[in-house]
Amino acid sequence: MNYLVDREFIVDEILRGYGTSLVAPFGVYSPEYLNVLNTIESFGFRYNPQFAQKLISDTLTKAGAINQGGKWFFKGNPISVKILIRSDDPQRLSMGELVASELQSAGFNIQTDFGDLNKANPIVYGSNPQDFLWQVYTEAYAGTSAFVKYNPVVASQMYAPYYGNMPGGQNPAFWNYRNDTLNKLTQRIEFFNFTSEGERNALLRNATRAGVEESVRIFVAQNTEPFVASSALKGLINDFGAGITSKLSLMNARTPKSSNSLDIGVKQIYQGAWNNVEGCKDVYCTQIYSAISDSATFRNPYTGEVIPMREQWVDISTNGPSGKLKVPPDAQIWNPFSQHWKSVGQNASSMSKVTYKILYSNWHNGIPMDKSDLLYTQYFLFQWGTNTGKGDLTYDPEFSSQAQAALPLVKGLRFIENDEVESYINMWHYDKKEIADSATIWPAEPWEITAATERLVTSGKFAYSTGEATARNVDMLSLLIPAHAEMIKEELQKMKDEGYVPAALKGIVTVGIATKRYDASINWITNHNNAVIGNGPFYLDSYNPAGGIITIKAFRDPSYPFPEGYWSSFENPKLATLQSVKAPQFISIGQPTVVVSLTVNVGGKPSNDAIVNYFISNKDDRVVVQGVATASSAVNKLGTYGIILRDNETSKLSVGPNTLKIFANSREAFRPDIYSTVLIENFSRFKG
Repeated sequence: MNYLVDREFIVDEILRGYGTSLVAPFGVYSPEYLNVLNTIESFGFRYNPQFAQKLISDTLTKAGAINQGGKWFFKGNPISVKILIRSDDPQRLSMGELVASELQSAGFNIQTDFGDLNKANPIVYGSNPQDFLWQVYTEAYAGTSAFVKYNPVVASQMYAPYYGNMPGGQNPAFWNYRNDTLNKLTQRIEFFNFTSEGERNALLRNATRAGVEESVRIFVAQNTEPFVASSALKGLINDFGAGITSKLSLMNARTPKSSNSLDIGVKQIYQGAWNNVEGCKDVYCTQIYSAISDSATFRNPYTGEVIPMREQWVDISTNGPSGKLKVPPDAQIWNPFSQHWKSVGQNASSMSKVTYKILYSNWHNGIPMDKSDLLYTQYFLFQWGTNTGKGDLTYDPEFSSQAQAALPLVKGLRFIENDEVESYINMWHYDKKEIADSATIWPAEPWEITAATERLVTSGKFAYSTGEATARNVDMLSLLIPAHAEMIKEELQKMKDEGYVPAALKGIVTVGIATKRYDASINWITNHNNAVIGNGPFYLDSYNPAGGIITIKAFRDPSYPFPEGYWSSFENPKLATLQSVKAPQFISIGQPTVVVSLTVNVGGKPSNDAIVNYFISNKDDRVVVQGVATASSAVNKLGTYGIILRDNETSKLSVGPNTLKIFANSREAFRPDIYSTVLIENFSRFKG
């Protein structure tokens, strides 16, 4: 398939140039790209249908298939491929039809089906692969919407079975794709099981190589999305991952004085269930939900580094990767077997500890956040991440397969004050900010909403995930759908009538406090016809499915910690630009010295404060030389960089064309300016 898909045609003709070809989930503008470039380039994938058909022929013939009149048959039956094509997106529709045509030309009987995400999710992610409802699907993913410096998740998300995104979704009732090697590699990346930056990057390269070799997912292109906005609108922040659609833009946007509203056009309003366990996985939901519910941390939109948001770091301590810290005996974790909070005892230890101050605010229903919300989030991770045995109702294969891998690393939680907490985690990273990010516990919704949905799910009325919804023949829970919200409201009323306090909050929350929460959430659902209650800068006022409109309104509650204009410092990124590059056109193998000189601006001015990486590939697209350009130390040559190649490097070049690629990044805005040129071997030889 990697040779059968014409990536360049898709970028040039279908995307009209608004994109770049892609072999792995790290695009050319990802901060991780330079780490895996060598690995990606080593495959040398090019559109080559003749070679692809030879691979198909060799494999099928060995398996006993025969080709008659250009069509493949097995035991007298035509070999059919079912391809599900997203028809709600013109680009994916065209791409799907192109892939179907190529497969048909390769001799397969093609069965095409068309639909949007509402149709695709239950088939692709919710069906048992044993039922053969599909074989090929034209997917898109929102992994690039987060601009992340060290992306610990994307390799797991795209390649690893344990993450629940591969065929079968880890549902024990289904056939499942299995790959222990990829599970181990990606979990080491995600849970920081390494001792240095070099080891971590090697793990990423190995996981990428294994994922591409398996090719359960085949990456074709990364879109460069064009966004338009009124010239009267000020303050938009062009996040390198999400563009102007990020929550930072919404928080910082300034409308003309004559208006107090924004009309935002989106391709789709609702394409999948909204819940905070295994829902909200499509880009349409995540873009809106991120403005409704805050996170503990967020990413610098230009560097991808972790920045504290609602949990401000007081201290980050670590003895990792080889040493341990003592965990105070009164730190606690939830025990799903005994159903109570358990003190860790005298001998507990962890690599790292993060102390943070919590910036509480009111939930959108008017109830103040407090530590019960954080504790319930921690409880849910342990309760639903642990299979307590036969008949365990608090188990969802898609969520639990991810959570159970993380649980051994969580070593305890200790509240110093209601708004100050210590989190102990058995993880280490060479960047302390990443440790702080991994140790956060933060709620996306009030605990009573989570508790009500738990009761509905465990009673068999809903499921949190697509696979479980299919396996149990129930709806996947969606807080946005009015009928589902009404059932949540009815459950909240039952909880109120029972004087119900969840086991995880007994002795922490009184019946009176719980009742106030139930009443507030019941009133919210009555007034707004949804159960989406967040703690972010906007609240979800209404959902009009017939009109295709979701209305969110600014949450001007004085308890919200960030005033208008707080994020304005991110309006203008300081990008690096390559002003000039002087490289020789001809080069000789073994040449003693080759000099490439270049000039770089940062934020429009000559600057030495840039990172300039270079790579030279031979005629087979294999990277043979790489390094970092050196800035001139001369005062009058600010912004001047040099690349010097010695004979031990030029000797690695090939006869014919070699390609030099240069990536210039600002330290404040990690989006490279890229230059590429061909170095031609001139057939002379240098000896001794």
